[in-house]
Amino acid sequence: MRIRVTQTDLSKTLALVTSVVPTTSSIPVLSNLLLEVERDRITISATDLDISIISRLGGEISEPGSITVAARRLYEIIRELPGEEVDISADGNQITVTCSRATFKMMGMEKEQFPKIANLEDEERISIGAEILDRMIRRTVYAVAKDETRPVLSGILWELGKDEMSMVGTDGHRLARMAVKGNFGIKEPMGVIIPPKALNQVLKLLDGVDEISIAVDKAFVGFFVGDTVIYSRRIEGTFPNYQKVIPENNQNILVADRLELMSATKRVSLLADSKTHKIKIYLGKEGLKLTASTPELGEAEEEVPATYSGDEMVVGYNASYILDVLKTTDADEIRFELGKPVEASVIKPASEPDGESYICLVMPLRLAEHG
Repeated sequence: MRIRVTQTDLSKTLALVTSVVPTTSSIPVLSNLLLEVERDRITISATDLDISIISRLGGEISEPGSITVAARRLYEIIRELPGEEVDISADGNQITVTCSRATFKMMGMEKEQFPKIANLEDEERISIGAEILDRMIRRTVYAVAKDETRPVLSGILWELGKDEMSMVGTDGHRLARMAVKGNFGIKEPMGVIIPPKALNQVLKLLDGVDEISIAVDKAFVGFFVGDTVIYSRRIEGTFPNYQKVIPENNQNILVADRLELMSATKRVSLLADSKTHKIKIYLGKEGLKLTASTPELGEAEEEVPATYSGDEMVVGYNASYILDVLKTTDADEIRFELGKPVEASVIKPASEPDGESYICLVMPLRLAEHG
């Protein structure tokens, strides 16, 4: 195997591919990447068995071949080389990297020891605009459960329908759902559950891209972006019927400027309890007031211009949950639909583009009887 590539291109590709390499693994070869050189292309792959990244790279090919080599060590070497052309060759299990006056020799393994990676190249694909996919992921991935006690809640439910697709994330305390209407070429409706780690990898590829194509089989989802493919193992199980928990008749309505509410919530939450992040929202004829109180820190209070129609009430929230919603929409105004202080609240943009729907459900924190 013998190739010549630019240091800049190779470093960029290795940064992407090595991001899925596990820091520790009981399977030594998972710390490696697979470098494959055919007569017309150079391919670099890495996997942790759940998520795989395969990326093609341009360069001069003198001799085909393949080898697996320590991923992070190779990336660190390439990253530190001067911005010139890099010559890479392999003889048996040894790889040699030469650039300018520097030469590195590393031991690798045969291609046969590298795990077989999913291949959905020949599966039927659907297409979606990169900008829409970016918004769907960012507006739902934060709400996913961080623990593994209920595996299905540690992933995003992606519902694919003939005239609408949606993503849903929930950890049992909050829920975020974004839906987009359109014809995406989906013939049979389906729902797949995808790990957030895979979707965060996809986000890295969307900048400057117009469209992305997706293929699904019984075990994997493939995201095809330019010269790169990300394969993610689907999370098995049945996602809970989230529609049942979304209130439809909350009569108390609050509308506030999103940026003003976000800034005030950040300030007031500085004196909230570090574990619960609890803030109180006072709603009444005067509008909206935020407070936080922690015995060892002190207390904060701030009024926020808003319009409110409904019963006077005090509601407790985890400030982080509220901020996550406010940060992931770009609407000028935000709308709260509230029921009783102990019931779930719906938060959504006050206005949205045609064909889009973004709603968040947040469970309140219980307050003392006279809190």
